[in-house]
Amino acid sequence: MSAKTDRLEMRLTPQQRQLLERAAALSGQVLASFIRSELVERAQAIIDQHAQTELSARDFRRFLDILDRDDEPAPALKAAFRRHKARRHG
Repeated sequence: MSAKTDRLEMRLTPQQRQLLERAAALSGQVLASFIRSELVERAQAIIDQHAQTELSARDFRRFLDILDRDDEPAPALKAAFRRHKARRHG
């Protein structure tokens, strides 16, 4: 386990603090541990949600059809690939 060296401060209303303290007590954690674990879990969920793209069945079939085509890549896509390749091999 890594050492906890960074600090985060926040202001809460008395009602918010009471709510968090009650939830922490019900989960058997001290307030700081409860807040930390919930914030980290929520942050990861948000990141995971934005890392995925969900398609309807119709859109997924269309996506697969596009991938199966033998079309020549668009000039903009070719240029983007060249730029990416140049940066990687700089």
